[in-house]
Order: sequence, then C-alpha cells, then structure tokens
Amino acid sequence: MANRNFSRLQALNHEVKVIAGNFSVAAGVATKVQGLGWSVANSGTGEFTVTLEDGYIALLAANAMIEDAGGVNLAVQVDSHDVVAAKTVVFNTVVGATPTATDCTVHFTLFLRNSEVA
Repeated sequence: MANRNFSRLQALNHEVKVIAGNFSVAAGVATKVQGLGWSVANSGTGEFTVTLEDGYIALLAANAMIEDAGGVNLAVQVDSHDVVAAKTVVFNTVVGATPTATDCTVHFTLFLRNSEVA
C-alpha cells in the first residue's frame, strides 16, 4: 500500500487515491511530461506502460485522452493493469483496432483504492 501524505479527496469508497499526468509520444518513444508517482516506457508499437511508484489494492477507474494527434483519428485505451504486484497500467494508442505510434500527448487519470475496506 502507498504510504504518502495525500491531499483529501471526498469519495464514498475508502482511501481513494488519484494519480494523474501526461506523457508525450514522439517517434514511438514515450517521455513523461507532468505528474508524480509514476514513470512511462514504450513497450511495443502504440503500447505504453505506466509504472506506479507504489502498489494499490485495486484500480477503480482509468480515464485517458489524446492531445494533438495531427489529424489522425487516434484513440487511447487501457490494455491491461496490475496495480498490486507489477504496479502497471498499460495504455494502447490505436487507429481503429490497429496499434499506432503516432506523435501525440496522452493525458490520464487513475483512481486507485488504497484500502481493503470497500
């Protein structure tokens, strides 16, 4: 479990933590731009692994959006996640169903549970 001094967030779930940030993609390589508590690496064509500094009990929700895809109909989706052991969330950038490494910026917000109490 994360043991940090988080600012308060009002939620019905106990111990909800929010990690947000963005990373840029240029020539298929991801670079962290803004955010705390995570790092990013490209792990395949259009596949980017966000690694959290701490493990959490569960991922409650993940939101992501693309900025400046250069006119390409690019989307971002969560491919997989393991916020307990591997501490990762994998995002794919796709055009249709095809993974694509188009230059862009990916913005994301993760809502994580940091307590066994629901």
